[in-house]
Amino acid sequence: MGGIPSGCRITRRETPPPLSGRFGFIRAREYLRRDFAYRCAYCQIHETRAGGPEHFSTYHFQPRSKGGPVNDYSNLYWCCTGCNGFKSDHWPTEIEAAGGYRYADPCREQDYGAHFVEEETGRLVALTNCGTYHLARLRLNRPSRLVARRERSEISQRLMTIRDLIAQIEHRGVFMTEAQAIVRISEVISTLESQLATSIPPFI
Repeated sequence: MGGIPSGCRITRRETPPPLSGRFGFIRAREYLRRDFAYRCAYCQIHETRAGGPEHFSTYHFQPRSKGGPVNDYSNLYWCCTGCNGFKSDHWPTEIEAAGGYRYADPCREQDYGAHFVEEETGRLVALTNCGTYHLARLRLNRPSRLVARRERSEISQRLMTIRDLIAQIEHRGVFMTEAQAIVRISEVISTLESQLATSIPPFI
């Protein structure tokens, strides 16, 4: 397991138009998609791995029912249907928050690597009270996300093996048949890298 990173995981770069009205926040949709790199703010599943953007929504980090601002872009997140449903309009009580039991805010702090880490099995393990609360409420170790993290690890391992093979071939001196092998291996690498690009990122 690595050290605890500094800063925040997600940096907002988009500037949406003024949001107003009861449903003004909906206009932030495309800006959020870009800011969150087309991934869920919580489980980090990519849209392409979750059935497309129709399985995501514009979501209020602090629920409107719990005093969260409706049209403040900093309170809006891009969230998959699963995480949205598990979090719903739940918010920690004052007593829970005082004990550190709260949701981690990836736009203001590190969550992965600071409040919880990923084991080799793909399971996320809490490091803090915040991590304990966050993982349990959002069910970030639900089967579908465990499978996604394990698949990413397998792809990464295959890529490492192929890159090592290419390095060994190049080190010996490339002959014609080996050059052809490198071309084929490079094609496989490109395919795996494409799959890896939309996998849940590793935080170990």
